Amino acid sequence: MLPPEQSPEEIMLLQAVESIREEQFARARDILTKLLRTDQDNPDYWVWMSAAMETQKERLYCLQTAFKMDPTNAAARRGLVLLGALPPDDSIQPFPMNHPRPWESKIKLADEKPKVSGIKRFTSNPAYRLGAVVGLGALFLIGAFVGLGILISRRPVATQVAMGTSRPTVTPYATNSSQSSAQATVFKPLADLLDATYTPTAIYAATPHADAAGDSYKAAMRAYKNGQWDTVAAMMAQVATAQPGSADTLYFIGEARRLSGNYQDAIDYYKMAIDINANFAPSYLGRARANLSLNPKKNVIDDLNKAIGLDPNYAEAYLERGLYYARKNDFGAAKTDLGLAAQINDSPLLEINLARVLLAAKEYEAALEAAKRANQMDITMLESYLVLGMAYRAQGQIDQAVDVLETYLKYQPDNAEAFAVLGAAYYNRGDYASAEKNLKQAIRLDKTNSEAYFWTGQTYLAQKDYDNALLSFQNTLRYNATSFEAGEGAAKAYMGKGQYNNSYIAIIKVEGLIQNDGERARFLYIRALSLDQLSQPDAAYRDWNALLALPVETTTDEMRQKAQLRVVELRSATPIPNTATPSKTPVPTNPPATRQPSKTPAAPATRMPTNTPPGIPPVTATPTPK
Repeated sequence: MLPPEQSPEEIMLLQAVESIREEQFARARDILTKLLRTDQDNPDYWVWMSAAMETQKERLYCLQTAFKMDPTNAAARRGLVLLGALPPDDSIQPFPMNHPRPWESKIKLADEKPKVSGIKRFTSNPAYRLGAVVGLGALFLIGAFVGLGILISRRPVATQVAMGTSRPTVTPYATNSSQSSAQATVFKPLADLLDATYTPTAIYAATPHADAAGDSYKAAMRAYKNGQWDTVAAMMAQVATAQPGSADTLYFIGEARRLSGNYQDAIDYYKMAIDINANFAPSYLGRARANLSLNPKKNVIDDLNKAIGLDPNYAEAYLERGLYYARKNDFGAAKTDLGLAAQINDSPLLEINLARVLLAAKEYEAALEAAKRANQMDITMLESYLVLGMAYRAQGQIDQAVDVLETYLKYQPDNAEAFAVLGAAYYNRGDYASAEKNLKQAIRLDKTNSEAYFWTGQTYLAQKDYDNALLSFQNTLRYNATSFEAGEGAAKAYMGKGQYNNSYIAIIKVEGLIQNDGERARFLYIRALSLDQLSQPDAAYRDWNALLALPVETTTDEMRQKAQLRVVELRSATPIPNTATPSKTPVPTNPPATRQPSKTPAAPATRMPTNTPPGIPPVTATPTPK
């Protein structure tokens, strides 16, 4: 039984602090993340989270969040001063250390060197991280717990790959998350920070620049870390003017343009950098990314190959090329490149992208393992929860998928992709009300999300709401004209409405999209049912026989039983009505595409079942063609 003066939250916070003292930072982040889920506006939780983070940017974000919530928070202010984010303030009193239970922890302060005398000897050694004693004022929930110390730490940092020449910092690859927008509240999901922090490759070292240009270069790098792209471009332009012939400055201007959405300008600057130094690998990768942003179908393989050829240890280039191959459905080459990137510098972000590629390749078990690895490597990285939810659902572990995705959406409530996957999971669970609610939210966030329309159609189909199902499948095909499943769904909706001419037309339209025997079986099943209802026994007989000729594992028991029954009935029927092969292809009952199909006689007992047949793939990480 808990002591009356301590709540469960207090106990958890004490455990987090103990973990920080013992340098069990992953465990501390896990506990603090749970606390933030219950109270995201508690500045003290954010201060402690800063002590558990791995990089300066993460700590800075946590401290800034705490400071916004409570500008009087001495711990947050002191930490921001030490990180150089606030000017020195003599009015900030040293933290009292004579409390009944003074706690201390270690926190790494890397990358930026605070302009404080006497500390240079520590920051010059990469094994050490600067710290200073930080304490907390009285916490709202913990009467005796008041101090946080920030001391010199020997915490390990991410392994950097030693390179022969110094190179500029390369922007981490942007993952394929759906939509993202700024939060209206002070709280901001940790994924917004971690997407740019946990990079799959070692950060390239910035090229030194001396004299006055060096100050401008440092200012540009500070702006780069803060995402101030206009400032980056302006400062780097000054360096390029003072030191003409420096390819890295032009590269960074290109990066600033690309990251601010000015892709053509970015391409021009990358070209100028290449003209100055044709052996500077990052410029080729940057140009490939900018071209893909302008045109996702652009052939950029030469630039990607060039970047890797110039630097065989360029993990980001392997990752980008792997994702490029995945978009081309060359999953073997994609997995090879992602594996090479992992050998150079593995990270949660790399495992996330590997999981997405494996989902697209329908290797669901392997995708789940990759997603689990990403989540275990950094439990605070929200992107891993999204991909983990996708993988759980693909593997049929629906309850786990729902739990993980609900957690993700608490912190990232504007991601259409996540709502689409969650809605599909609820559909699999048979909770159609929840499925419809989440899928509609996905469509509100992204009106071109074909996956959301598809699973909305499936949800309506399961409830025999054929009109809305048909409309949803038509919207799916509007934004993804290569979806066999959407055409199949439209055909089933027409059958539910008793419009067999239209079901026949809908299914034959997607015959050219069939990719495997499972889809071939479903195609033949729907077409045979339609032909039966259109009194075309010879054509139906051929389709039923073709269905039975397929491998047993590609069909359902219901399909085979129906096919066997109809073959016997059609063979023994005397006479067989309309035995001649139809000279004309059945035509739709409503030739104008925009008109509602006219009613035809109701379907007999052989109506197509509304449940989705096996083989329809789950929502995957493959970006929907727009």
